[in-house]
Amino acid sequence: MKKEKSESILETAGRMFARYGLKKTSIDEIAQLARVAKATIYNYFGSKDRVYLEVLKREVNEIIDRISVSVVREKLTEKKLAAYVKARFKYMGSALNILNLEREGCEKKPPEAGIIRNELFEREVQLIRSILNEGMENGLFYLNDVHLAARAISHAFRGFDQEGMFQEHTEKIDNYLGELIRIIFSGLRAR
Repeated sequence: MKKEKSESILETAGRMFARYGLKKTSIDEIAQLARVAKATIYNYFGSKDRVYLEVLKREVNEIIDRISVSVVREKLTEKKLAAYVKARFKYMGSALNILNLEREGCEKKPPEAGIIRNELFEREVQLIRSILNEGMENGLFYLNDVHLAARAISHAFRGFDQEGMFQEHTEKIDNYLGELIRIIFSGLRAR
């Protein structure tokens, strides 16, 4: 029962934070929509900021889990990288609280929010790094510094988040992603 209530609170709060923001969302509204007592929220989480942080952590875990599943399904390294790119874009588009955090900045949020966003970034770097290492081992990629390359790719995607590319038409997004994948594999130099 406690887990069900906690889930209901987090789901409701996640929708409300995504729509109205942290500042404009109240514990009273969350309690009413989640059909729990206000005291229940305080007993489970302690404060509105803690509810918000749990919503962010949950989104991070969902994003990484979903992207990882997409990557693992592929056998070929180049397909894994393409799967990562497409899955990341797809699932980040539904992580509205993370996206809002990215666009609005961490200054107006609890300090731990920036730590959670950075955790997402580092987990993405690890995922990309594992794909790049596999490509190096298979002779598919040549990189001077795998970690640096993984961080650079992750930063490039963070730019997509900040620019609100998720609002673009799907065909246009697919073209951007296809070109980014081509650049990653082939580079910019004329052959």
